[in-house]
Amino acid sequence: FIVIMASSSIKAQQYNGYTLYSASNGPTAVLMDTNQLAFKTWAGLSAATGYSSYLIPGGTLVRTAKGGTTPSGAPGGPICGKVQKYDYSGACTWDFTYAGTDYITHHDICPMPNGNVLVIAYEKKTATEVSAAGGNSSIIMWPDKIVEIQPTGATAGTVVWEWHAWDHLMQSVDAAKPNYVA
Repeated sequence: FIVIMASSSIKAQQYNGYTLYSASNGPTAVLMDTNQLAFKTWAGLSAATGYSSYLIPGGTLVRTAKGGTTPSGAPGGPICGKVQKYDYSGACTWDFTYAGTDYITHHDICPMPNGNVLVIAYEKKTATEVSAAGGNSSIIMWPDKIVEIQPTGATAGTVVWEWHAWDHLMQSVDAAKPNYVA
């Protein structure tokens, strides 16, 4: 089974003889069969598709979407800001924004068997924080963090776990500052 997509902005996953795809910045996700015929279409989704869409057991579509306010100075390109769930009939069951003045989701998510969703997000570190951590340049950094979010309402969620790349960075500039490695 081979599917040829002409655009690099199409994101797809294969599931037992079906392929789920959605075009970045579009309002549609399509599940097609091995004959490249649309088996199911979720059309008119409330926000433009970000970078990934997944079909989970029960026919729920889970996807990244464009939304929220992009923080000033955030890296460009892969910004998303939202995670959404749509049931098989196309009703939005969860529309969660994870974006603030110093963080925003990007690229991918991972729906989990417990109903939670792992998201990857940029988090802002000020030039002061970078210098205090041993950075040799006075710059703003946007390292990644991974956050597990538990849906708690139609537009709400609770962060139940976090991992920060920042906590694992090493520096060899100043032995008096944190995470020094010679």
